[in-house]
Amino acid sequence: MNTYDYSVYYGRYHDKSPDHNAREVASRAAWLAPLLPADKTARVVDVGCGYGHALLAVRKLGYQNISGLELSEQQAAQTRRNGLSVEVAKDTAHTLRARPQAYDCILLLDVLEHVPVSEQIDFLRACSLALKPEGRLILTVPNASAILSPRWRYNDYTHHSSFTEHSLHFVLRNAGFESVAVEKDRSPKRIPLRVWGRSWVPLFRKWLVRFLWRQVFLSEVPHEDVNAISFELNLRALARVPA
Repeated sequence: MNTYDYSVYYGRYHDKSPDHNAREVASRAAWLAPLLPADKTARVVDVGCGYGHALLAVRKLGYQNISGLELSEQQAAQTRRNGLSVEVAKDTAHTLRARPQAYDCILLLDVLEHVPVSEQIDFLRACSLALKPEGRLILTVPNASAILSPRWRYNDYTHHSSFTEHSLHFVLRNAGFESVAVEKDRSPKRIPLRVWGRSWVPLFRKWLVRFLWRQVFLSEVPHEDVNAISFELNLRALARVPA
């Protein structure tokens, strides 16, 4: 059990207001929808569920067999206030190992980086054991290739690491996952000279920053396929266990 209150940090980004909750739920629902199991009766657990935004998104998408698993009692309390079921676990990996093939899908969003590097593969093995055959793990981690990766890595005092697509693939495959798909860069590939209904300046600025950052990679690691590298702050990935 953690002896510190993680919500001291988490609350800086999540103010608990209905408007903020609605935005968080909508954004998570949009990108989780194509990754979740087709069967709406699937058993889904959100490991490190925070305030429950992802679980609310999953419920919004029609899934009812959902629950959360948390180390932080403060975080779990807010999840319960959002009308969700959550369990506080002293040892998350131990809890998952005690539930072999219990889940169809595990969400691990912004969690793995909080696990000491020496324990990450073992932690992911616990996740793989808790999944049914062909079960899926949906996860996000800090991206070491992002232009602000040092700030993103150290902004949270409890972070132990960040990842590239290669290191994330390595830990997942060594933990027993058969297939790993890491999302590619989502930034615009062409200059957004005109975007109807919204200002083009922020989009152009993002395109320019990403364009210049790509040139750094093309110069420094020309042997790599830069088109396969994500420059988002977080890497998003889908991994599956064997049938």
